[in-house]
Formats: sequence, structure tokens, C-alpha cells
Amino acid sequence: MSNAAPITASGNARSLSGIRAPSLALSVAIASGTALILGLVRLGAPSLWFDEGYTASAAKRAPKWWFDNDQYHVLYDGLMRLWTTVAGESEWVLRLPSVFGAVAAAALVVVLARKFFDPWVALLSGLFLATSPFLVRWSQQARSYALLVALSLVVMLLLFRALERGTRGAWAIYGLGLSALVVGHAVAGLLVIPAHVVLIVQRRERFAPHGLLAAVIAGAIAVPWAATIAMRSTGAGVGMNWLKAPSGSTVLKTVLEVSGIGGLGLLLSLVGVVFLTRRLHRADLALWLGVWAFAPFILALLPSAFRPIFLDRFLILAAPAFALLAAIAVVGLGRWLGGIALAVAIAATCVSLVAWYESAERGNWRGEDWRTAVATVLARRSESDAIVVAPWAAEPVAQYYGAPVQATSTADSIWVLTWSETGHDITPADRHALGFGDHELIERLDFGRRVTAQLWRRSADS
Repeated sequence: MSNAAPITASGNARSLSGIRAPSLALSVAIASGTALILGLVRLGAPSLWFDEGYTASAAKRAPKWWFDNDQYHVLYDGLMRLWTTVAGESEWVLRLPSVFGAVAAAALVVVLARKFFDPWVALLSGLFLATSPFLVRWSQQARSYALLVALSLVVMLLLFRALERGTRGAWAIYGLGLSALVVGHAVAGLLVIPAHVVLIVQRRERFAPHGLLAAVIAGAIAVPWAATIAMRSTGAGVGMNWLKAPSGSTVLKTVLEVSGIGGLGLLLSLVGVVFLTRRLHRADLALWLGVWAFAPFILALLPSAFRPIFLDRFLILAAPAFALLAAIAVVGLGRWLGGIALAVAIAATCVSLVAWYESAERGNWRGEDWRTAVATVLARRSESDAIVVAPWAAEPVAQYYGAPVQATSTADSIWVLTWSETGHDITPADRHALGFGDHELIERLDFGRRVTAQLWRRSADS
């Protein structure tokens, strides 16, 4: 797989429809600037949701806690600890690193695309990734996934660098980068391995002997960490045991979201694979990008037969491949068909982004308006003697907004902040565990489909 001469998908490396091709610097600026603007829109408006509460809590903890309490995002937690120490802990500040992750990812995919394709493919791939509603969504949340996309692209570029240079130093840096990705998130890191294997096999003459150094480094760092995470994720009492095997509709929804462009990305990606194979006769690039885009879905579904995992957030690492393939398709379709495809893509993306931004008006996209729920309970604090949270795992987000939460309470009057994936009421067994099994429900206030504030008082008969 040589990158000496960029492939001209448009038939003219210098121009498209008479417009001079953009430089690499301009393309990077346009793509990253777009990601920045979209990421900053209403960034602090939505309330933190359940998982973001963990981020806010972890950012205050000592490093020893990250390892002792079975955390999965050690690198991200460390980054957020440093970031919040300097910048503060507002919703806007907590989410800003994710915006930076999307900005970096959009820039890096342009650089990667420019190694093989003409400037128009590079620019469009950056714009498709920057405007992907799925990436924008995660770029506006205090979670690690947008940053993982950027890190995965850095590692991919490090692999190309190692294959090109063939030196011990280049391979060692790649091994360290790959290990950092796996430590950053074991599942997400492992999902990109097939695409890396394809590249190494295609250029296997460049792998030996120094490529073995990368394998040794990954074997010493990444493999033990992945094994540790695997052991943490199995057995009774594991926090994610509530996850169910994904249904067909869940799988389809995830594929459409990750592929981008309001679902149109999947169709354009398939066209891109065909275009690379049939017209450009680059089956090697088609295989690499196809594996990068679609293999993560297969790898994520296989363990779901015995240990379901989240399908959406981890699979975001496939988004750059879909962006590249979609750009190849649009440019390859030519002036008229490509223009129509691009217009439809812009319209679909705008609809999806508007829907995303409007979700902030309802608390947040998860239906968890913790900010208003806690503020309401605090304003009516005189009506109760204690505040508890059910389940206890939701305490961090309630505490972030200032709720003086108690683990259990037998007080006569109690405000209970509840969280549930299904929106169901807390069970009698859960109430007994929290200390108020003999109380009666006086009032229930809903703050989205997953969060309630419930006022309970001891019954007259108890």
C-alpha cells in the first residue's frame, strides 16, 4: 500500500467543478473549525446525566481511587483531574475536553485522508466527521469517547509512520500509542485492532524485524490491562449486568448513527467501497477502510451472546472510516450525482443536529434533568428531614448539583431522587434497603423520563 501518489477520486487532483483544490492547512482549519463551532453550541445548557456525574466525581478523586474501585477510564479520569483543577467544574468546563477531542479528530482524519486521496476527499472526510451527529453528540458530553476517536487516529497515523520508516523508534512509539488507546478504553481499543492487522498484513515486508518491538510493548502493557478489564466485567455483582443482548432494531439504529449523515453515511460508505474496488482498482484500500468501518460491529456483537456490552458509544471509533468512505463516494460520483448526494447529506445532517440541540430544552438527551430535580428538592427542603437517592449509583450526579445526600434514612419525611432506565417506581425491597419501607408516597415529580423527585412520609399506622 503505497502513499507516494494520492489517488484522484475526482479525476482531477487540482480542481473540482473549476474550484481550486484547498491546501492541507486550509482543509484542516475548515474541518476542525466546524467541529469546534458545532461542539460549543449550547454546550452548558443540558443537565449532566448519570454517567457524566461519574466524570465529575472521578475528577475530584485521588489517583489511587481510580485503580482501587474498578474504574475503566483511568487516562480520562486523570486528564479530567488536571483539567478541572485548572479550569473549574461547571458543565461547560467538564464537557470542553470532549469538544477538543472532536476538533482533533476532524483535523487528523483530513491528514490521514491526504496520504492517499486528493484534497477534495480529504476536506470532505474531515467535514463529514466534524458534522456527524453521533460525534457531535459525544463531543458535548463529559465522557471519554470523542477523545478516544482522536487518539485512535493518532495511533493509526503512528502505524503508517512505523510502516514507512521501519525503525525501532517508530515501532516503539506505535506500540506505546496502541497501548495507551487500550488503557484509555479496553473495549474501544480492541475494536480497531482488525484494521491495524489488515495494514500490517498488506505491508508485512515492512513489519519485520522491528515491528516485533511494538508487539512486545503492547503485550506488556495493553494485554494485561485488557485482561484485567475483562475480569472486572464478568461475574456476579458487576455494574453492567443489567445490559441485555441487543435487538435487531438496536443494531440497525447503531449502524445508522455511527455511519453518520442521518443514516445516509451507510449507503455512501458502501458506494465508496465499490468505487475503490471497481473504478480505482484499489482493493487494498477498500479492504482496510471496510474492515475499519464494519469489523467493530461484528466484534461488539460476538460477546453480546454471553456478555452484552454497549453498542453505541464504543463503536464511535468506526466513524472516521465511514467519513472517509462517504467522501470517496461523493467525490467519485462526479459533479452532478456527487452534488445531489452532498445536498441530501447536508439536509439530513442539519435535521439530525437540530433535533440534538433541541434535546437540551428537555433537560438533556437522556431524559435526566438532574439540575432542576435537585433545585426543586432543595427549594422544598423544609418539607422533609432527609434526601436519599435510589439507586445509590446515581448519588454522584445528585451531589454535583448540591444535594446533601444520605446513604439511608429512617426519617419521618424523606425526599427521594430516583433514576431508572425504564422509568419504573422503586420497589418495596429497595425502599426497605434505603430505610423508608413503611412510608407512603405523598408526591411524585417527573424531571424527564428517567428522573423523579418523590416525597415519602411515614404512614400513620406505622
